[in-house]
Amino acid sequence: MSVLFLGNCQVNAMRGIAREMFPKMQVTFRTITPYWGDFDEDATRAELAQADIVIAQSIENPNAKFNFEDVRASTKADLVFVPYVYIDGLSSLEVVASKGRTVIKGADILLRDQEGRRALHIVQDLCEGKIDMMNAERINASLAKLAQKERNNANITISDYIAETILALPTLYGINHPSQHVVFELFRRLCSHIGWDYDPDHKNDPVVWGRRALPASQRAFTPMDAARLGTRYTCDPHWYGQLYKMVNLAMKANEKHLQATAQV
Repeated sequence: MSVLFLGNCQVNAMRGIAREMFPKMQVTFRTITPYWGDFDEDATRAELAQADIVIAQSIENPNAKFNFEDVRASTKADLVFVPYVYIDGLSSLEVVASKGRTVIKGADILLRDQEGRRALHIVQDLCEGKIDMMNAERINASLAKLAQKERNNANITISDYIAETILALPTLYGINHPSQHVVFELFRRLCSHIGWDYDPDHKNDPVVWGRRALPASQRAFTPMDAARLGTRYTCDPHWYGQLYKMVNLAMKANEKHLQATAQV
């Protein structure tokens, strides 16, 4: 039996668990995007045509290659769609790569009514809790959007689990980098859906756990974020330097945007 995991780093992490937990299974991975990993459309389509089981990230964008309709039309395999975890709002500011372009999430909220002010003063206001970065609202909106996408075209859900754990356990290393307990829960649910014999003790090996840690993003998860949300875990240890750096980056990006708009 051949199994193809198709998606981004989240799906690749599940592929890694599958290889470890089921070493006799023929398991491969292909990325769905030219912006991450070794993208090869022709080779991916060839594998889709031959695989017995395809676990694919559910992508709605009709213009994206390997969106859920494209994948459905490209394989006769048993097909399982898994959600794409993307949760904004845990950290005030975070650098995100979007189709080869760098975006600072939260910058629009940060810079509202801040014209003419220096970065130092904005950082001071953040540290004193004078700027509401709308953390809870952003998280809730992300979870609602994820849940809707799960209802639309995913066979596995994870939004409910994230909603239950995000304040109790470190749940995100970045907006689209869930921590290990989320990845393992997603894989457990996948096994339940397919009928694979999930081994709950597998994750207790610290090396296995460490291998499934997705990279930490460049973000500012501050004490103010943690306090506002009521998390039962602490903020990032290097939050201040990251915060100051990203406030400056956000201000520079906004200045370039305003200059470009003025020239149109």
